[in-house]
Amino acid sequence: MVKPIKRAAEKIGKFIAGMRFFVLVPIIGLAIAAVVLFVKGSIELFYFINELIYGIERTEIEGSIIVEIVEIVHLFLVGTVLFITSLGFYELLIQPLALSPWLQTHNIEELELNLVGLTIAAIAVNFLSVMFDKNDSNLAVYGLGYALLIAALAYFMKVRSDAAEQTS
Repeated sequence: MVKPIKRAAEKIGKFIAGMRFFVLVPIIGLAIAAVVLFVKGSIELFYFINELIYGIERTEIEGSIIVEIVEIVHLFLVGTVLFITSLGFYELLIQPLALSPWLQTHNIEELELNLVGLTIAAIAVNFLSVMFDKNDSNLAVYGLGYALLIAALAYFMKVRSDAAEQTS
């Protein structure tokens, strides 16, 4: 009687362990989305440089050039967030990868902290594009909103890292 129960438990354990491969769907999706953003950012950068070299008029406003550069950097930052998240999920749930130490993910807290840190950088870059946009008259409102969001995320990072240190 014990052997059939033990075999059933082993089969259930193997099934549950195999379910971790279902995570490949979001991992691949995040990696594809990151590649799409990198390609889109590269194309935007190519067109922007081409416009600067061949099509810029002397009356071009310097602020719009800065906004365009900031928006391109924003695409690359969001792509980086998606790529690092994809790598982190793979490392945590499938198998470790031979990565640079700063890219290695050992637990979900590290992945969260990396994700939140990169998100803060992406939000700050997004605010820069709003700041240099001359059409926006509500800069203080946007600034306050962005500042509150960044402060909340920074507080989250502090609480999470303090909790991680206490459990280590």
